[in-house]
Amino acid sequence: MTVPNSKISVDSIEAYDPAGPVTVSMGASVTSGSFTVNGNADFPTGIVTATQHSGTSVNISGILTAASFVGSAANMSSLPVISDGKAIAFTILG
Repeated sequence: MTVPNSKISVDSIEAYDPAGPVTVSMGASVTSGSFTVNGNADFPTGIVTATQHSGTSVNISGILTAASFVGSAANMSSLPVISDGKAIAFTILG
């Protein structure tokens, strides 16, 4: 099924039913500017690509790839670790 390109310019989107969510069944892209969520965002499947997250927390199950992480990571769990000997060898071998 071919879907023609379309363009909608709006300042905000609200659900028809105030108690229900806004549903975007074919996906959505924000190509410039920012995407702001007031409350929780739930992405049950698929891929989410972001250049920056400025919230207070992120809960990930699956794979998280990033160019860098900032913070103590004190509460991160289930991370694969290597022994001290291997870490020293990797450091020496570069």
